[in-house]
Amino acid sequence: MGKLEAYFNKLEKDNKKAFIVYVPFGFPTIELSKRIIKLLSTLKVDLIEIGLPFSDPLADGPIIEKATQIALREGATPEALFTSLKNLVPVLSVPVVILSYYNPIYVFGVRKFLKGCREIGVAGVMIVDLPVEEATLYIKEARKLDLDTVFFVTPTTEEKRAERIMEVSRGFVYYISVTGITGPKDLSPTKILANIRKLKRIRNIPICVGFGIHRKSQVKKILNGCEGIIVGSAIVNYIAKYSKDKNFFKKLPSYIRRFYV
Repeated sequence: MGKLEAYFNKLEKDNKKAFIVYVPFGFPTIELSKRIIKLLSTLKVDLIEIGLPFSDPLADGPIIEKATQIALREGATPEALFTSLKNLVPVLSVPVVILSYYNPIYVFGVRKFLKGCREIGVAGVMIVDLPVEEATLYIKEARKLDLDTVFFVTPTTEEKRAERIMEVSRGFVYYISVTGITGPKDLSPTKILANIRKLKRIRNIPICVGFGIHRKSQVKKILNGCEGIIVGSAIVNYIAKYSKDKNFFKKLPSYIRRFYV
């Protein structure tokens, strides 16, 4: 049993849902991103999703794309990720998942990247643009290292393909709430929950919803039918606006809590 599967089993026993936060590694600087990650683990955040920046983030809207560009200028490479997080991840109170695109992982070396994740204590990996049909090597190597493989389902994913995605996913499935890119959006919880019910008939694995979520009302409604919610762009936008404020680390917890308190 992988770390994420065990963790979601524990949440279920405690009658809890997962509140997940996405932050890009290296944004606004590598040192500040480390402090932000450490702070998140002290709040009621159940899982931290750390993004490894890529120069062409096709699934991301302008907020995360701009943060990615800044992080790359700050030197947010795979090598820097592993060096920076090796002493941080093991002391965090919540699991960490690394999210990226396939290009930087392929260039770094799939086996080498996954081994690095395992060595620093990461629970799972999410590769946004790696089709399940081309993920055989990635899945095989991740299984050897007991790393959970989180795949994505969208509103337009055909049923047969969804079956394959659900089959090879470990830990949880990431359900993308809308067609298009990340960023704050008006969502239809009714449609989202109807699609999740269909997926649950395929396999009863935890499903977490991301993309577009930026209000507490959205969090509450969507959590009625899934195991977790992911908030990214809204928090990245807050970091971009206020990270230079001298009281930033005092104010950030209040902003995070607005989503679940």
